[in-house]
Amino acid sequence: MKHRLAPNCPRCDSNEDVKKITYGQPASETTLEMSQDGYVLGGCCIRPDSPEWYCDNCQESFGSWRESWGEALTDQIQ
Repeated sequence: MKHRLAPNCPRCDSNEDVKKITYGQPASETTLEMSQDGYVLGGCCIRPDSPEWYCDNCQESFGSWRESWGEALTDQIQ
C-alpha cells in the first residue's frame, strides 16, 4: 500500500516526514500497517477541501483533494 512520492511540506520544506492522509474507516488490524507505510488517518468524511498530506515534522496538513479530483468533479460534488 505505497503512495506516490510525497511533496515537500510548504511550512518546513521537509519531505521525509510527509505522510499521505487516508480517509474512511480502516480495519483495526491495518491501522499499524498504514502508519508504517507512510499514511495517517484523516477521519471518515472527505470533502474537496480536505487535506491530502500531513507533515509529522511540523504538524502541517496541506494539499487538497480538489487538486486531485479536478474542478469539474468537485463542482458536481458540492
